[in-house]
Amino acid sequence: MEGQNGHFRRAALAIIALTFWWALGYTIPGRAQFKVPNIEPEETVLDFKAWEVLHQPVFGYNRVQGLVAGLDVAIYCQRLWHIKVQGSVSYGSEDQMRYRLGLQRSFIKASPLTIGAYYYDQVASLDDWYIGNWENSLAALLFKADLKDFYGQQGWQFFVDQKLWQQHTIRIELNQRQYESLARRSNWSLFYRDREFRDNPAVIPEKATIARLLWVLDWLDTDQLPNRGWWIEGIAEYTRGDEMTTEGLFLTIKRWIPTFETQQLQMKLMLGARKGCGPTAEQYLMDLGGIGSLAGYPDKEFKNGNRLLYGTAHYLFNQQFMGRRPIRYLPFSNQFVFGVFVESGWLCYGGKNSHPIDDFGRLKINDFKTDVGISLHLSDELARIDVAKRTDRAKDAWRITVRLMPRF
Repeated sequence: MEGQNGHFRRAALAIIALTFWWALGYTIPGRAQFKVPNIEPEETVLDFKAWEVLHQPVFGYNRVQGLVAGLDVAIYCQRLWHIKVQGSVSYGSEDQMRYRLGLQRSFIKASPLTIGAYYYDQVASLDDWYIGNWENSLAALLFKADLKDFYGQQGWQFFVDQKLWQQHTIRIELNQRQYESLARRSNWSLFYRDREFRDNPAVIPEKATIARLLWVLDWLDTDQLPNRGWWIEGIAEYTRGDEMTTEGLFLTIKRWIPTFETQQLQMKLMLGARKGCGPTAEQYLMDLGGIGSLAGYPDKEFKNGNRLLYGTAHYLFNQQFMGRRPIRYLPFSNQFVFGVFVESGWLCYGGKNSHPIDDFGRLKINDFKTDVGISLHLSDELARIDVAKRTDRAKDAWRITVRLMPRF
């Protein structure tokens, strides 16, 4: 009985935490898989004020830092050449302070051109492409399911960001960073305390100079929970390091299509290709499988590839559809949305210096891993339950996953 009471208490804490985030008005953005910064011009923020200070807390949880807490501050100063000073500082159980400090200045009010520079010491992850920080933190904190791999990076960044018609973005970056491996330092979660977090893989500790071209083409009707439109985002990258020189291209295409009676079709295509890095260069390679990619497969079942192709289609019915099903008798049933989905992906390591076009050109249908499933969404993507079946085998082919604050 004591063990059951403990589970009930932890479940209540989880519900309270989710309700708190929901009450704060949390919404799921349809944008930024790669987190290309959405820069607000200082003139619109200041609104004729001489200066203004904006701040927000920083929270997170993962297996390499434990519980992370900090503060993000932005100071807009109109009298000092319209400069924005931005900084963030956080601290976790790794006993190391992480920070980011920089300056930026915007020009041309109609289509802002922004120039900036930052100095940083941060924890980063390539898996930001698949899963957001909030979702990963909640999965690790509640269910001991840390879905990302992490590495440390210290260095500086210079960028030029040009807005086109206020919604599209072209950005050029020059980075110099030192990579470091991070060990697992936390093994606590609210549930599944008898499990252990998996180890965090090591990276090659090299110093690298990185030139990047980033672009965002945004035809969404709204940033939050879009109903229709296109979102195209990409990165072309050249990296010259102490150990290797690499080139990479990464592309995400998303499409939202309204259909019958507020129902919706969501589609996404992701393509990644890199050459010049070895099979153990964790900071440059991609993974596939699990939440955020192939839900019917174990998390990161396919690892360390330099060629990736993934696509998914998800059809969402409306609340009226749910009202005609037996689930209407459940509490909050009017907040549920039912969906069906199919997804397919391919990942391989094509050799250090082979051309990506050659590997994509040899692709066959049988090379793809596919799953199909149904999903139950709660209140505008607050939570989502997926029941997925992989199609490459009949035995042990089903997988149920719970996603909190998921990102499409």
